[in-house]
Amino acid sequence: MWHVVKLATRAAVWRRTADPPLVGLPVLLGFASLLAAVRATLQLLEAGSWHAFNPYGLDAVVAWIALELAIAALFVRPAARTTALSAMFVLSVITDIAMTAISAAVPLVGRVAGHADLFSGTVQAGAIYALLFAWWVGAMTCIVGSLEQQSGWRLAGRIAGLWVALFAANIVVPHAPVFVPPDFDPRSANWWETVYATQRAESKPRAGGEIAQIERIQPKLLHEQFAQLPPSRKGEASGKGETNIYALALAGWAEQDVFIKELDGGLEALASVLPIKGRTVRLINHRDTVKKIPLANFPNFAAAVHAIGNIMDRDNDVLILLMTSHGYRTGFALQLPGDQGVLTPQQVAATLDGEAIKNRVVIVSACYSGVFVRPLANDNTIVMTAADAEHTSFGCAPERDWTYFGDAFFHHSLHPGSDFESAFNQARILIHGWETMDHATPSNPQASFGRALVAKLAPFFATNPHP
Repeated sequence: MWHVVKLATRAAVWRRTADPPLVGLPVLLGFASLLAAVRATLQLLEAGSWHAFNPYGLDAVVAWIALELAIAALFVRPAARTTALSAMFVLSVITDIAMTAISAAVPLVGRVAGHADLFSGTVQAGAIYALLFAWWVGAMTCIVGSLEQQSGWRLAGRIAGLWVALFAANIVVPHAPVFVPPDFDPRSANWWETVYATQRAESKPRAGGEIAQIERIQPKLLHEQFAQLPPSRKGEASGKGETNIYALALAGWAEQDVFIKELDGGLEALASVLPIKGRTVRLINHRDTVKKIPLANFPNFAAAVHAIGNIMDRDNDVLILLMTSHGYRTGFALQLPGDQGVLTPQQVAATLDGEAIKNRVVIVSACYSGVFVRPLANDNTIVMTAADAEHTSFGCAPERDWTYFGDAFFHHSLHPGSDFESAFNQARILIHGWETMDHATPSNPQASFGRALVAKLAPFFATNPHP
């Protein structure tokens, strides 16, 4: 094993090693594991907290190392392949540590020199990348040249081809860190996603005129949503009409479609146990729906609650409020065209109280969503949140269909034969298990079940036995 380290360290200063001993597959796998551990550790240092753990990042690290192996194997002759690939992984460890140190040192040097942007800019970045390319090709040429008999220029050309192949793979394969740094932006995580984000940005409102146009069509979009709502049958059957159930659903974050998917899936799950079909209003922040569905902002939220309040029997009917997005300690995150905002628990409570809507089910899938429990809880309200007021929830990665809470509650637990309380308790168990496997800090979902509303909804759940 130490012979491989010597081979790689000598190659790092462009020196060949005469007749290095060959190693087998176990050593190669050992160095692959070392590289994965080093990369995860460096990402932890950059993120600054264990709480930034991202389980999908483990899959990304393993997949990328496996892809490196497969590509590099095509450029190295079989006789010395495992030794060359082992040395390549040691060289990658050296490169990753060096680049992390340089990234940390460059801003310090700039500040000492009195020019914080001394090493910034496209030209400087390009120069650094060109130097890295030349160094890596030279080092790998020394590694492979120590193991094969081939002329220098032909070998260097083959290694340059290897670098190009690895670079192309880096463009195609999405990147996800094991520990997510505070400034991580998945849209610029690698070349492919950068190009994708740029193309998608073409459809985003950028100019003030476009934003103004979107704002002007909001009343029309709201009216279209409200016009589909059937009126409540108030006062029927001896002074008390049949209880109708309405739903208002918000997807708050424009740049991740996981929240739209969770909104649609959540409404579908609710419709499987409660009669909300045809009595649903959606407010969505997303580039694909910005001209078809009203935005999820506070004015539209207030208008929707007012419209539903005018239709429903405020004392007898039930309103389900489903909200899914990122979250802050101050409330529910809203990412809007040209702006960001927060829907606070106090705003939600004041809006519902202002319309005198008595029976409310509030479901909030967001980080820190426990802040909604105390301002809303009473005997006629059910509140369920994905986390407590001090912790994040998990699972909002772009490629997912659900957050952890939405998956556990709507997808796995809320089905005919269950009710809100039993589904929530089952979801807590599932979430705890997933977080334990991920070594994540518990999100600690919260709930308050107003007993009067629980009793009011019981007949609905009783008519939906498990199939």
